Amino acid sequence: MNKTASDIKLDERNGVEKPLLDQLYGLDWEILDLDKKQKPQDTFRESFTEVVMLPVLREQLTIINPWLETDQIEEAIKQLTANFPSTNLLENNRHVFKLLQENTSVSENRKTGEKSPTVRFIDFNHPTNNRFIAVCQFKVRILGTENHIIPDIVLFLNGLPVVVIECKSPKVTEPIAGAIEQLLRYSEQRGAKGEGNTSLFFYNQFVVATCRNQAKFGTITTHTEKYFFRWADPYPRTLEQLEHGISSPNDQQRLVAGMFAPDNLLEIIRNFTLFSVNNKGETIKIVGRYQQFRAVKKAVQRLLYFRRS
Repeated sequence: MNKTASDIKLDERNGVEKPLLDQLYGLDWEILDLDKKQKPQDTFRESFTEVVMLPVLREQLTIINPWLETDQIEEAIKQLTANFPSTNLLENNRHVFKLLQENTSVSENRKTGEKSPTVRFIDFNHPTNNRFIAVCQFKVRILGTENHIIPDIVLFLNGLPVVVIECKSPKVTEPIAGAIEQLLRYSEQRGAKGEGNTSLFFYNQFVVATCRNQAKFGTITTHTEKYFFRWADPYPRTLEQLEHGISSPNDQQRLVAGMFAPDNLLEIIRNFTLFSVNNKGETIKIVGRYQQFRAVKKAVQRLLYFRRS
């Protein structure tokens, strides 16, 4: 009996996925907890080949840019979902990142007459104007086949899949390395075609591999565990504020609190994500680590305090 109870606590679903979803729910994420019998409509899609929740994106564009008219919304969506520069994952990811950071425009604000007004896909200044949805078991078709990939948890910001999380039971051998290998398969970065769907990762800002006791993050250009990192600080929460037993909070609890609180996620995407060139001349995508994040946040808070004083 005791052994069975322990096994249940340590399996992937009950020991890793479910606690992660519960914690996201506590951070005000909408949770869609699905199974393999799901329909595309369960995740605001018309088919499993789609990776963007288009109805959600349309709705949020209207909230963030209330002056947009229907045809202009479709024009902006086309910029984000159809006009990719190549078939290369990194190039397309960089294209999307630039649009999220620098926005796009349409010819005219028809209500004011302003020419080339900015259209924002994310409202970084007003977090409540954005929509945060977590999907457990997000089913995506492998193009050209009848097969699918089903990442454990995908996080959507305004209908865009910005984070993919792969969960593993802590009982398996090398769970983090196994989760990273799965992420590489899903994004077709193992050299084989027809085993994943790269379009899901065009919008990706970072990926997470977790087995609860260990949780690490990287980007689409991070291919080995050596370069995945922990996010140990749940700032602005303290460790004492996280729900945990007699031991200290585990890696997953710290990472979820520190990276997925809506304000923090927006801040990471806006100010702590960038493309750079490594010492081999390769373009890589980088997400700043928590020490940098916390230091800058504190500096900004001090600046605002002195300005108000």
